[in-house]
Amino acid sequence: MALAATHVTPVTIAAVFRLPLRARLRQPLYWQWLRFLTFGRAVPAALFCEMGWMQIGAVAQASGALQVLPRLLYLLFCCIPVGLYLTRPMPVNRDGRLVARAAAFSGTCMQLFIGAFVPHYRLLFSPSDSLLLIASLLSIAAFAFACLGLGYLRRNLSIIPEARTVVTGGPYRIVRHPLYLAEIAAALALVLAAPYLVPVIALFAFIVLQCTRARFEERLLLETLPEYAGYQKRTRALVPFVW
Repeated sequence: MALAATHVTPVTIAAVFRLPLRARLRQPLYWQWLRFLTFGRAVPAALFCEMGWMQIGAVAQASGALQVLPRLLYLLFCCIPVGLYLTRPMPVNRDGRLVARAAAFSGTCMQLFIGAFVPHYRLLFSPSDSLLLIASLLSIAAFAFACLGLGYLRRNLSIIPEARTVVTGGPYRIVRHPLYLAEIAAALALVLAAPYLVPVIALFAFIVLQCTRARFEERLLLETLPEYAGYQKRTRALVPFVW
């Protein structure tokens, strides 16, 4: 005897919130949503708020367009994610391994920590005026490119590896990880302008961390979103026309 096929409607978070409180507390999706509100929205939004707040003082102390503009762009780069994190949906999938989370948060906070808390000593060389100009222009280009990337990434933004949709427009037509490229370029500009020993060493570690984050993200996206494989084949990862 053939059995009739049954269709099970997936439970949505909206349906869960319509349940009485006692029934709601028995739903795993309810607790998953609360964790996401805390660690997927509130915590990263607060992190970028703090980064933006610290940058306000740097903007106030800057003088001249070549100092003010990169700091303003970096402030914008810190402010945009606050709104994105507070409104982004839950991911389709995420890489919750400790190594992936450690690489993600280290890559996000490393340059901020180095710049704010690690003493700068042993200047390797005195940058010339032309090198300072190059560093300022590179910093402006990097943060402008990063803000453009955020404009296309929108609510797909995440710190730890997460999968929502495949973004292929704007700077994502050039490389698969434009935000990481911009952050590396900005870190290089900082080192060129102030070539102290610790930031120079940290730059190489920062590049390794960003490349590691990119690999974790790509593995997750390939596993979760079938269309990512075709996008991966036709674009470079971090360096246009190279890699």
